Amino acid sequence: MAVQQPETLSSLVQDPAITAPQAGRKRELSDRAIANLFLLPTILLLAGMNLFPLFWSLYLSFTEYRADSPKSMPTWIGNENYRDALSNGDIWQSFQITAGFTVLAVGLQLAIGFGLAILLHRTFPLKGFVTTLFLLPMMLSTAVVGLFWKYLLDPSFGIVNYLLGVVHIAPVNWFDKEHALWSVVIADTWMWSPFVMLIALAGLASVPKTLYEAANVDRASEWFKFRYITLPTIAPLLMVAVLFRTLDSFKMFDLAWIMTGGGIGNVAETVSIRVFKLALVQWKTGDACALAYVVLLVIIGLTNLYLILLARVKGEGIPDAEPFLARFAESPAIRGMSRVVPFALAALALFGAYRLGGVTLVGILAGITAFCALLFRLPQSVRSVLAYGGIVVALIAYLFPLYWMIATAFKPFNLVNQNPPAFLFAPTGANFAELMRRDTASTAAFGGQLAGSLFIAVTSTVLAVSMGTLAAYAFSRFRIKAKNDALFFILSTRMLPAVVVTVPVFLMFRSLGLLNTHAGLILLYTTVGVAFATWLMKGFTDDVPPEYEEAALLDRYTRLQAFAKTTLPLIVPGMAATAVFCFLNAWNEYAFAQFLSTSTPLTAPPSITSVVGTGAIEWNKIAVRALIFVTPAATFTFLMRNHLLRGMTFGAIKGR
Repeated sequence: MAVQQPETLSSLVQDPAITAPQAGRKRELSDRAIANLFLLPTILLLAGMNLFPLFWSLYLSFTEYRADSPKSMPTWIGNENYRDALSNGDIWQSFQITAGFTVLAVGLQLAIGFGLAILLHRTFPLKGFVTTLFLLPMMLSTAVVGLFWKYLLDPSFGIVNYLLGVVHIAPVNWFDKEHALWSVVIADTWMWSPFVMLIALAGLASVPKTLYEAANVDRASEWFKFRYITLPTIAPLLMVAVLFRTLDSFKMFDLAWIMTGGGIGNVAETVSIRVFKLALVQWKTGDACALAYVVLLVIIGLTNLYLILLARVKGEGIPDAEPFLARFAESPAIRGMSRVVPFALAALALFGAYRLGGVTLVGILAGITAFCALLFRLPQSVRSVLAYGGIVVALIAYLFPLYWMIATAFKPFNLVNQNPPAFLFAPTGANFAELMRRDTASTAAFGGQLAGSLFIAVTSTVLAVSMGTLAAYAFSRFRIKAKNDALFFILSTRMLPAVVVTVPVFLMFRSLGLLNTHAGLILLYTTVGVAFATWLMKGFTDDVPPEYEEAALLDRYTRLQAFAKTTLPLIVPGMAATAVFCFLNAWNEYAFAQFLSTSTPLTAPPSITSVVGTGAIEWNKIAVRALIFVTPAATFTFLMRNHLLRGMTFGAIKGR
């Protein structure tokens, strides 16, 4: 966030709104005491809610134990659980499925997101509004996205199969053994391609125009400018996007669980779903903890790669949070390997496309590649016309699922599950009226669950932003021992997959009586939010020149007064942006709310999925709940669109 600086430092301290303290007043607290005061609440919370469960989980991974029997005691069996995990064919299959999903989803998101960024990287009316429309999917709850893509891809009544039939393509059973994983890939790609687009747009905007002007003087081709100017400049930012999405895809649980439940024959069972089933379905607690630790090691490796790249993108010689593998990553051997990796990944993607779709899919990809290559040879005017046409087509594709959800909310039940689908119909408000009447247990509970989501999200957001702002100020302004290690620890807690700490948190909350309570979820969401808030607010605080506080200190302000009078007012916009992200994370969260609910869910996302039930699914009733639930997310997306990039990358990329 750009900070507007006053003309002189004296103009700041002479502001009539800032009244100087009485002369001779001594500082009440030393800088060291303030640093400890600001940091300790965050460090203690994160240690208590992360380190303790992790060590407990590590102990349980060497035992035979069932968490569904509170009176039973763990029995030490050594590394037997790890041997079983590493020799179990089903577990290796779940890792292969997770890797395949990650490669497919991240590859498609990179291609589509980068393509959208190129289309939008031009001046046209309402550009900001159109760009924000593309960003709506990634701000929605995965519970809503998963449910409605399940409806869109329904083999009998889904709109996708109907549209395929219109163009004379045979309908697809999207949830059979061959296509279940693809259905999750499609939904995840729709949801997260805009994230890649956002980062790529920031990269394209940062390319100096003088480079293109120099290339034009030399009569360079469009392909030359793209290959040797555009691509090398934005490649580091694209790698940040790829690593972010790789981390999230590898630990993904909710979308695959909601859409497929693991799929027929477990063909869509990611490693997170496998851990969940072992932990809370089969109650093989020791096995679940051992597998969770294997997942944790993979996540730590990916987090290290992200931190190394983040430091390069920010132009830092030493990253804020120094990863364990930083020195190793700078070795000549690793640098040489990094040049080979893109080609290896391309070959792997091509092989994967052949295995999944045969010659047909490879041919489609080859045709798309040839068309993209042809675009560089077309005149600028033709490319512009095609770009605007592409924006319209892409916008329709991205907004149609949202339109279909809204339309379904106003349909009677007899028009929901029919083929062909009803595009024109008389809208009805009966679905909303039924929800408001609260005639059934489900409708009666939803109002309380919505209020519970609001109370939990607001409370955890206030706590997380308050603690995160103070911790960020301490990191930004004071010399702290092991500062890089502390920052790495804070970021690592944010990267932890939910399933890694599911078992110890479940056991801890059961012992403390916090299962299925508002206080338990507030504590958990505050823990997740404070790590995010600390990292994001550190960036906002770093943007405020420390000379402002130094000038106030010279005028005999205490350190706390200088913070309150100079820095705090300037970082309030950053606190507001951080609060929105923390609120949306807590508002949309599904996994922990599902894991820690022993009876009726306390929040809306698990309750929306519970309406599905068996038999004919009443999608109109689900749509009403989903529409009410996503309204705050859509509103905040438009209000905070200038801060979305910074928030989604933990402050690594500022952009607009």
